[in-house]
Amino acid sequence: MLALTVANLKMLARNRQTTFWALFFPLILVVVFGLFDLSSVGAAGLGVVDQARTPASQRLTAALEDITMLRLQDAPADPAAARQLVAAGELDYLLLIPPGFTTAGPAAGPEGTGTPEPAGAGAQAGSEILPVTLVLNTENEERNQLVQGIVRRVSDGVILGETAGEPPATLVTERLATRQVSYFDVVLLGLVGMGIMTNAIISIAVRISNYRNLSILKRMLVTPLAIWKFFAAEVAAQLVLALVQAVIILAVGVFVFNAQLNGNVLYLLPVVLLGSLIFLNIGFILSAWANSPAAASGMGNAIAFPMMLFAGTFFSTATLPWLLPYAADALPLAPMLSALRDIAIHEASLGQVWPELAIMAGWVGATSLVAIRVFRFS
Repeated sequence: MLALTVANLKMLARNRQTTFWALFFPLILVVVFGLFDLSSVGAAGLGVVDQARTPASQRLTAALEDITMLRLQDAPADPAAARQLVAAGELDYLLLIPPGFTTAGPAAGPEGTGTPEPAGAGAQAGSEILPVTLVLNTENEERNQLVQGIVRRVSDGVILGETAGEPPATLVTERLATRQVSYFDVVLLGLVGMGIMTNAIISIAVRISNYRNLSILKRMLVTPLAIWKFFAAEVAAQLVLALVQAVIILAVGVFVFNAQLNGNVLYLLPVVLLGSLIFLNIGFILSAWANSPAAASGMGNAIAFPMMLFAGTFFSTATLPWLLPYAADALPLAPMLSALRDIAIHEASLGQVWPELAIMAGWVGATSLVAIRVFRFS
């Protein structure tokens, strides 16, 4: 028994590629989860449209930046365009600071927190207090109340200071009715993309690597069968499987867990096919570098799992630090997930998601060229 165990360990040590990916893959997951600031996943995105450009409005914006729960985001300078982002669900909250916003508010406190200075620094007697407007949607009333309370407290501190008597209103709210979109609805489309990606990359990488190890590919070169027909059949079968996989995942989500798909599901088909082609090409590329099916599986997982997490399958990539959110948008899974969600949840047409489709088509072309260049039969 001991001798067999030692012999198996030696075999694992000799197969360096398989051992490397077996050890390296868990480390990738540790790094991925370590980079995400999961404590801020529930943070609310707040866009600020400052139409006043006064010291008081700047203090208000600076004070809001110090609130952990709020994540300030860029918003169009046009209030109407910014409101549309809230209505579309692309922005959680919008704060409109009106022109002529009071310049009589207190001087900035320590480190620009907006903490009022002592007596005399508050709003001057007789000065007009122009309230700011918080635009919110109707998706999450509990969070709405919390954000509204936070913004009111900050605006009171920045605008009023120590005023005598009944303080005037510093905040008014404006509600935009939006379609209720649950977290499960968003994740369901992410699971469609994840399932297609992992199956395409890993299955084709393992299959082709196994064919190469068994010399099937080499022997196929001397048969009457045209080699392109063999690969075309492989790809066609995988595309059919991807469509079936997407239908099953969506059906279970809708009929078992009551997911809401508002758009035309037929528009999802070209997105699924384009995405599957991208990941099949990646599988072909990996198969050229893997010296065994086990190594191909490990390499496929090492590519698929980080991409699954970084591209926003389960939670927003906005919680990533530094430039990583922009790098995540460059991954091939990101435009696929964006197109799937825009079509199924926001009722977008294929014409409206053409930027995502164009990016995916570019990925298909690029990965095809690389796969043809690096593929080997032995």
